[in-house]
Amino acid sequence: MFLLRILGWGSIGLGVFFAMAMTVAIIRFPDAYTRMHAGTKGLTIGAGLILMGSALLAPDLSHAVRTILVGLFLMATNPLATHAVARANYRTGRERHRLVVDDYQDFLEKDKNA
Repeated sequence: MFLLRILGWGSIGLGVFFAMAMTVAIIRFPDAYTRMHAGTKGLTIGAGLILMGSALLAPDLSHAVRTILVGLFLMATNPLATHAVARANYRTGRERHRLVVDDYQDFLEKDKNA
């Protein structure tokens, strides 16, 4: 029981660290794409660790299972939502000038011509 509490609080602390690192990265990074990358990774890992710690500290199994299901839902939807936002950002032409390599433009032009 003592080991579960240590693992739970350690996981929550590590998740808070990732959330804080994500916040700093969003403020410091120069463009929308790198900010979205930092936000997705930080939120997915940070919130996943916090939820895992909460599941370890849960009073009974039903609370732990619900917490794990919320974490799985977050892990599945957060990257998909960020991909949709990044794709919309690219298609509107915002910050496209900052890209060093743009492999997607050839695909877009081929798609328009078809």
